[in-house]
Amino acid sequence: MNKNNGIDLLTIGDSSIDLFMKIDRNYIATEMEVEGKSEICFLHGSKVPVDRFKTSIAGNSCNVAVACTRMGVKTAIYTELGQDANGDRIEEELKEMGINTSYCIKNKNSPTNVHAVIVSGRGGERTIFSYHEKRDYKLYDWPVPKWIFYSSLAKGFDDFQAQLINYIKDNPEIGVIFNPGTQQLREGVDSLKNILEVTDVLFVNKEEAQRLTDIKEKDVERLHEKLQKLGPKVTIITLGSDGSTSHDGNIMETEKIYSKDTEIVDKTGAGDSYTGAFISALHYGKSLKTAMRWGSINSSHVIRKIGAINGLLSKEEIEALE
Repeated sequence: MNKNNGIDLLTIGDSSIDLFMKIDRNYIATEMEVEGKSEICFLHGSKVPVDRFKTSIAGNSCNVAVACTRMGVKTAIYTELGQDANGDRIEEELKEMGINTSYCIKNKNSPTNVHAVIVSGRGGERTIFSYHEKRDYKLYDWPVPKWIFYSSLAKGFDDFQAQLINYIKDNPEIGVIFNPGTQQLREGVDSLKNILEVTDVLFVNKEEAQRLTDIKEKDVERLHEKLQKLGPKVTIITLGSDGSTSHDGNIMETEKIYSKDTEIVDKTGAGDSYTGAFISALHYGKSLKTAMRWGSINSSHVIRKIGAINGLLSKEEIEALE
C-alpha cells in the first residue's frame, strides 16, 4: 500500500444526488402519531404542489468528507458512481471543495444513486426514498490514512468488508470510524461483527443501537455497554433533541443540543455533520467531550438550511462558538 500520501481521512461509502421537495403541510392529506412517530399521507393519484425544490450531492461518505474538509482535514473518498451526468457532478463538486477524488470510480451502463427527500415542514422532519445501485466494491491501491470512515453501501458488501478488515489489520495505525448504513443494518449484526471488532469509534442513533443489540433497552448507558461488547472501543449514541452520549469503556459523557432556539428547516445530514465535526476534533487531538460539543454545534447549523452540506462550519467558526 502507498504510505506516502498526505491523506488524513479516507471516507468509504455510496454517494448520491438528493432531490429535496419541501411540501406545504396544507397539502398533507393525513398526519398522525403512530407509536410515537409522525406519519404523513398523500392522496393517491393527486398532484401535490412543491414549495421548494433543490438538488445536492449527498451520501454519508460524501457528507462526512465535505464536513471534515471544511475543517481542514485532508480527505479522500472511495465511492462507486455511475458513468453519467450525476456521477460527473458528484466528482466535480467534491474536487472543487478540495477532496481527493482519485477513488471515485465510474461504472459503465450503471446509474448514479438518486434519493428523493420529502421535507414535510414539521420541525424539519424528512422522508427519504433511497436507491442504492448494486456495485462491485473493491480495494484499490489506497493511501494509508490516519483515519477511515466506513458507512452506507448497497447489498452485497460482505466480500468488500472482509477485504477492508484485512487492510485495517495490515495497517493497525489507522483509526476506524464506523457508521452503519440502512442496508448494513438490514443484514443484521452477524454480518457486522467482523467490522465492529476492529472499530475504534461507532456512531449510531438510539434506534440503531437497540437494533444492533437486539434489545429495547431505554437506559442509554446499558446500550453503550452492550454495543461495546461487540468490539468498538468508543461508542457514540445520538439522541435527537436530547443531544448525544459517548462512552469510552469507563465513563459516559453527555452533550446537549447546541441551541433549542434554532429554527429547524431540514434535518437531513444532521448526523453526518455531527460525525464530521467529531472526527475532526479527534484529528486535532481534542477530548471526547470537546468532540461531542463540536458535533453538536455543526449539526445545529446544518439543520438551518435545506441539504446535508449547506450549513457546515469551518474549524475556526466552531471554535468561535464553543
